[in-house]
Amino acid sequence: MIELSADLGESSRGEDEIWPLIQRANVACGGHAGDEETMREAAGLSMRHAVLLGAHPSYPDREHFGRRSLVIEPAELRESLVAQLSSLRVCATVHHVKPHGALYNDAHRDLGLARIIVEAMRHVDPSLAMVAPDRSEMAAAAREAGLPVIREAFADRRYEPDGSLTPRSIPGSTLTIDETVAQVVLLAREGKVVARDGTRVPIIFDTLCIHADMNGAAGRLRAIRPVLS
Repeated sequence: MIELSADLGESSRGEDEIWPLIQRANVACGGHAGDEETMREAAGLSMRHAVLLGAHPSYPDREHFGRRSLVIEPAELRESLVAQLSSLRVCATVHHVKPHGALYNDAHRDLGLARIIVEAMRHVDPSLAMVAPDRSEMAAAAREAGLPVIREAFADRRYEPDGSLTPRSIPGSTLTIDETVAQVVLLAREGKVVARDGTRVPIIFDTLCIHADMNGAAGRLRAIRPVLS
């Protein structure tokens, strides 16, 4: 069965239902959401359900949930990322790092920004793996530094022709349950998605992600698990 993952620790809505349905979790660690209580809760749930736990850091921007690109000095961003990763490591063993929101989207195309993320990872724990799209600058920066890369695809989000995600500000960027199932079937059978312009884009992946902060996340997972078995 294809590995399923989710971004967690961002909302209290139905997250308990998600943990038994996944194998890998990306947990908010203070930049856009999350605090010591939610991180410790996630640590306990990851152990109970044998889920690999990773950090989900972002730009330091709780006001906008990390979905706004920031102009920030590299040293300041590096310091924030180190603090976020370290705060989760106090609570649990951390296996991987997946940037969140605008940081993820910006570092997809910006190698300099991706290198800052990698520098923070290596400072905290040089054995951490990067979760990122295969064709992203994040993956390139991690490979350049000798870090493992866990290639990610998305079940519930629309893609752009370059393999990046369609911004949430654009209508249709988030998929319905039926659209999610159709995208997962195409990924599983052909390793491709249908981008916003109708082209088919190849996606190489090791883990398939669902966003827990979207309505019906557990329902999406229950809908796609049968087509992956």
